[in-house]
Amino acid sequence: MTKQILIAGAALLVALSAAPAQAADEAGYTASCAAAEEARKMAAELHYEWNTVAPLIGKAGAAAKAGDFAKAVKLCDEARLQSEASVAQAKKQADAWRAAVVK
Repeated sequence: MTKQILIAGAALLVALSAAPAQAADEAGYTASCAAAEEARKMAAELHYEWNTVAPLIGKAGAAAKAGDFAKAVKLCDEARLQSEASVAQAKKQADAWRAAVVK
């Protein structure tokens, strides 16, 4: 279990270090938003979607319409990271219930 947490943490660090290098234009927003939406769908399939993700994606869309693609990319990246964290939480909780069962 700790190996999975370490891998998830390493992936998070890589994603955070790569985020500033991403171009803050419409193409960058489109790619970032697609990744966020895909991660959100994966969390929803596991019935573990956090209620903070959809509003972040909505705010990103509003920022993109206003032409602030840097803010939109940042919001989509945050939504993706939160969705990935919720997927990790779902997987952890899928196994954790066994420890709570009285034997």
